[in-house]
Amino acid sequence: MKEQDLSTGARHRSYPLNAWYMACWASDLVAGSLMARTLLDQPLVFFRDEDGAPVAMDDMCPHRFAPLSRGRLEGGVLRCVYHGLRFDASGACLGNGAAYSRFPPGTRVRTHRLVERYRAIWIWLGDPDRADPEHIPALSRMPEPGGHENIGNYLHVHANWLLEIDNIMDLTHVHYLHLGSLGNESMRTGEMEVSEKDGVVRAELRMPNTICPFGPLEGQLCDQWNNVEWHSPSAMILDFGALPPGEPPVQDEGGYAFHIFTPETEHSTHYFFGSSGSYPEEEAWRPRMIGELQNRVFLEEDNPLIEAVQQRMAGRDFWDMRPAILSSGAAAIRVRRKIAKLCRDEANTSG
Repeated sequence: MKEQDLSTGARHRSYPLNAWYMACWASDLVAGSLMARTLLDQPLVFFRDEDGAPVAMDDMCPHRFAPLSRGRLEGGVLRCVYHGLRFDASGACLGNGAAYSRFPPGTRVRTHRLVERYRAIWIWLGDPDRADPEHIPALSRMPEPGGHENIGNYLHVHANWLLEIDNIMDLTHVHYLHLGSLGNESMRTGEMEVSEKDGVVRAELRMPNTICPFGPLEGQLCDQWNNVEWHSPSAMILDFGALPPGEPPVQDEGGYAFHIFTPETEHSTHYFFGSSGSYPEEEAWRPRMIGELQNRVFLEEDNPLIEAVQQRMAGRDFWDMRPAILSSGAAAIRVRRKIAKLCRDEANTSG
């Protein structure tokens, strides 16, 4: 069987369903408002109930199939704009209040399990009986609100989510694609090591006696590092830093970056990102500098290239195209294989 033969029935998926995915930042769900978003090819509508708890349900009324996201909230109850049917946070139909309009017993909209954690809303779209919140990726270094932070960033990318994961897991692309912004030629002398523990894949790139590309030591000789961990299925945590040569490699608590990808469709991705650290007024420059750099690099360098790769692949399977595998891509390939296995296991279980 080839790596990407992941069909369940007539469907062909690159993502597992039985996993927690980031749906949005918690701050995206504003009381009294509806948010429409497609995740894993499923159109959904999100809102907060009267108690402030997040709710997700299929974005389609069971009456005439109108998008519920075009409706409105009334005291935590969602009313369809077409014929006025109301649905509570459990998805149960409450009717439309008209004496002449009755509805079949049991009419409801499917809802989905949500957990609010690490300043994000996490959704489970697979088998409800397997939705264990303990499997939500551990992002304990996500900064607490209250200071100056670089968090809550979002991009919509016209490319498959695995191409984005490839990009983050392959640390060596920084020295080429980001030459002059995040990387330079001196960093190509670094040494990389890939390991795995408890299902977490980690790549470490150590670059002693190289030139620092940005930050307080920009342009100076330093010992620097850039490491990344993949947490199934789609959250990556980078730890990075630079110190004068010979100093002990102490990790700055503000030197962690978060990259979280959720498939919208097979050809588009929701990209959530930010970094650790919450700073007082006198250090507001730090998260602002990192955030500005991230946004510029992703918008001008990463995403245009990844979308171009998607176009060149023209819908063809990654493995069918027989990619030339570089040793430096070991972490990205390992993650691809683990995701493919999750999809195969689901297909075998459901089939």
